[in-house]
Amino acid sequence: MLKLSHISKTYQTGTEVTHALNDVSFEIQPNQLTVILGPSGSGKSTMLNILSGMDRPTTGSVTYDVKVINTESDQQLTEYRKKMVGFVFQFYNLISNLMVAENVAITAQLVSKQYQQPINDCLAQVGLQQREQNFPDQLSGGEMQRVAIARALAKHPRVLLCDEPTGALDTQTSQQVFKLLQASKNPQTAVVIVTHNPLVAQIADRVIRIRDGEVEKVSDNANPLTVEEVDWG
Repeated sequence: MLKLSHISKTYQTGTEVTHALNDVSFEIQPNQLTVILGPSGSGKSTMLNILSGMDRPTTGSVTYDVKVINTESDQQLTEYRKKMVGFVFQFYNLISNLMVAENVAITAQLVSKQYQQPINDCLAQVGLQQREQNFPDQLSGGEMQRVAIARALAKHPRVLLCDEPTGALDTQTSQQVFKLLQASKNPQTAVVIVTHNPLVAQIADRVIRIRDGEVEKVSDNANPLTVEEVDWG
């Protein structure tokens, strides 16, 4: 579905060159939860930006289905993000002056009606159908993140990218969020969680471990644990 082939990314400031990624290759499949695991500074954020089409690799190719997207125009990459990619961020990124239902609806409107999920269904999916008329500052952190997930799912994305989605949450609330994300994978949707927390690997179908901009190991898990089965400590 989404394939990175020999991806490298370098940044140059004056005479100093930084190698953020070096010869990275792996695939992300639908109906799987993939965890990209690595410490701070390992290249996780750069990898996420390239997967999402927000950045281009210096060398290598990013293929979505059969199309090499990193060679497309900026407008075509914008369309890829709008139609194919959903985002869940660490700090929610909700629009403060819009109600919950409006925050979800604004993302659904990015795609044609045939791909939109009804707003009420999206909120019911995350257990917040009674909060549709609330503003973000009337919600807890866990509720805001659940709204962010509903917002991402509203356009029925083919790739759901989650950047440290529980980094600002307590352990119990984090488990609720991970349970929702694990349930979000389906035959049309791949879920990707970028994290430094090794415990999250236990719920993944595929784990991609990176360090210093390189893939250390890609491992598949035929029997991932449910969130309830993990000892979160």
